[in-house]
Amino acid sequence: MGDMSAGVAVMAVTVACLLLTGCAHNTYSVSSMPKQYAARPVSDYSSLNLTAYTRPTPNPNKIREGDRLEVSLHSGFGNSDAIEKWPVGVNDDGIATLPNIGPVRLVGLTRAQAEQTIVNESIARDVYLTPAVDLKLEGRRINSVAVTGGIGVPGTLEFPESSLTLADVIVRSGGLTKAATGQVIVNLAESHWDRGDQLTTVSQTENVGDSIRVDLATTSAAELAATQVPPGATITFEQVPERIIHVIGVIADRELEIPPGRNIRLLDALALAGGPAYSTWIANRVDIIRRVPGKDETIRIRASIRQAKKRDEQNLLLAPHDIVSVEENIATFALSALGGLAGLSTAARTATLP
Repeated sequence: MGDMSAGVAVMAVTVACLLLTGCAHNTYSVSSMPKQYAARPVSDYSSLNLTAYTRPTPNPNKIREGDRLEVSLHSGFGNSDAIEKWPVGVNDDGIATLPNIGPVRLVGLTRAQAEQTIVNESIARDVYLTPAVDLKLEGRRINSVAVTGGIGVPGTLEFPESSLTLADVIVRSGGLTKAATGQVIVNLAESHWDRGDQLTTVSQTENVGDSIRVDLATTSAAELAATQVPPGATITFEQVPERIIHVIGVIADRELEIPPGRNIRLLDALALAGGPAYSTWIANRVDIIRRVPGKDETIRIRASIRQAKKRDEQNLLLAPHDIVSVEENIATFALSALGGLAGLSTAARTATLP
């Protein structure tokens, strides 16, 4: 029995030493880790308020560019009841050209104001002396863009103006979600939605000039208000992919999903996993296994729970798919072994009871 106990002790020391030594290749401490391996913090753009930088939605009771009108005019000559009816369009300069009367600026006017303006211009130009005018709205031009990704209301955004700004698009589409990365791509190739849920590009090109990339982290609200988005464009608000962190070792094994817009540090992950199984004076060392972006290799970052509690810079910012391992040591291995032996002894006594 003594030989067996000695063998277990030697094995415990050997395994613990291997765990403590680890692999020296690509191993760094938190303070010595090269900057290119550091996790990139994410920002929460859902609180971005651009209301003050947007244009008001045009008044539906006022004439707009692209409106189609029917103008009925009674000349007022004699006792004739004859009424002339003209289909008239308002061009992009806000002008409607009426037969006999000529061009009249109507954009921004209400129906009553437009009728009076036509009367006034008719009299001023000596066309009709006492005309009576009735105006009806026959049709209205509606433009649209396709909005997708980390935005409150993805889909087709319709608008009456000749174009929108990027600030207008964000506000009218319900604002950004927590999943938005801050990267925005405005593709000028025309797109449309099939069956309401599938975005299809009608014309696609590789020309860089056909798309605009905007980084919200470095673009001011005023610049967003100056970035024009033409009808037919597709605006993609990139989203962060699913972000998972694995916690293993002398702790409850857990797979943690990082919520959108939130940064997770070492102590956060340990707390979410239920905390280490032993006091930090017994289980202190943590190894973070991190995959190098764009490469088929990993690095090991050695951290200390005690140091992370003392100094913020030691509380490592974690990256998606990090493996956080609370490392075994001689003390934790011995305690686990003793706990296992105690459990076996209790089970044995229970089995021999009459």
